[in-house]
Amino acid sequence: MKNLLFILLGTALFYSQNVRFIYEMKYKGDSTSKHLIRENYYLDVTKDNVAYYNRMYFINDSLGLRGFKDYKLTSFLIKKKNSSIYQQYEYIGDVNFYKISEEVRQQWTIRDSIKVSNNLRLQKATTQFGGRNWIAWFSKDIPMPYGPYKFNGLPGLIMELYDIKKNYYFTIIKSEKIADDYQSLSLYNFISRSILVTQNQLDKLKLDLYSNPFKYVLNGILTIPEGKKLLLDDGTVLSKEELKPAEANERKKLKAFNNPIELDKAVKYP
Repeated sequence: MKNLLFILLGTALFYSQNVRFIYEMKYKGDSTSKHLIRENYYLDVTKDNVAYYNRMYFINDSLGLRGFKDYKLTSFLIKKKNSSIYQQYEYIGDVNFYKISEEVRQQWTIRDSIKVSNNLRLQKATTQFGGRNWIAWFSKDIPMPYGPYKFNGLPGLIMELYDIKKNYYFTIIKSEKIADDYQSLSLYNFISRSILVTQNQLDKLKLDLYSNPFKYVLNGILTIPEGKKLLLDDGTVLSKEELKPAEANERKKLKAFNNPIELDKAVKYP
């Protein structure tokens, strides 16, 4: 947080330079579990766009794994700075990213409650979004109407955000300057080859994946070279011969993720 304070020294800085805010997100992927998952998400505010994404780090070892090396990009969001239309890019296990375009506006109620954190004056606001009740603490000292995920529209940057049941909790932990000519090639590489779908079509793709968790390997869209193995997102390592017996466990893992940020969009698995 101290790094944040050194960088954000004046209103002119906010609008003349690109900046990245890093949020720590703590969440329950499984609503029946007490286990909290921690991930860092990036909110990049550049001249034209606002992007929200994370990068998960994967390392291949000496086993000869067919998986991810260095950073793997997961699902992400992008919108134009002067627009409320979000482009949501979803990765669900195959080689493609799927894109959903939707307008997102929260109806905020700004409260009188004030607190001071790291010399910033924060004000409370509440809203209902995605089937949850949310509390945000924003700062007019940083006059950017953005926040983590799809949260936007307050008269200051959202510094802290959580739902009242504390299933999701976001806190800014750092900020960084971004070069004026910065362009995230990793994001735009996937944008250029994404497939536009509706929410219903995306839900159907997720249900198809539940029915056949390794279909992209078994039908040849993804290949495992001879002698190599598949590295799954959770670190599980499987040979091609082990895929079929592992399907039941993959369905269990998919079904356990029953607690997305937008709870009203949770897929109803059989």
